Amino acid sequence: MCRLGLFGIFFILGALPQFTQAEILPTSSTSLTADTCRLDIYHLVKNEHQKFVANLQVALITNNTLRQRYVAVKADISHPIGFENIGYYRSGYPVEVFTANWRNNGTKHTVTRLVILGGTSQKQAFDVFTRLVSQDYGHFELRGYDENYRFNADSNDISQFTNCVSEHHR
Repeated sequence: MCRLGLFGIFFILGALPQFTQAEILPTSSTSLTADTCRLDIYHLVKNEHQKFVANLQVALITNNTLRQRYVAVKADISHPIGFENIGYYRSGYPVEVFTANWRNNGTKHTVTRLVILGGTSQKQAFDVFTRLVSQDYGHFELRGYDENYRFNADSNDISQFTNCVSEHHR
């Protein structure tokens, strides 16, 4: 009986290296200068090789020299092009609706910039989206036509980004 128990333990220990090891990937990043403040927030999924990759990236961007600010979104090339309403959800409840006009950007990505539903101002969408992300400490969900994306941005990245915008963007 003792031998069977030890055999079982060695069998289990021998099988452990075959399991996929967890790796820590960032869910957000920043690029902060006097000219540009940028917060990137990633939605991660496992690919066919069981590695986590970003399948949707939301970028809050200011160009302080040109006084521009906008929310850019990048998806895989397979994302349908054209108009789509994207809901911002907090704890499962809708808070705001943005409109996206998806376009192919070369052969790798589909991209868009957000505006408030019924609006035309990218600056207004940036202001509202930034406020919502800050209020929710980076934990939010975006829902499109047939996809849901949950985000968990690092609260330090959000703080650094909002400080950069406050300090450099006028």
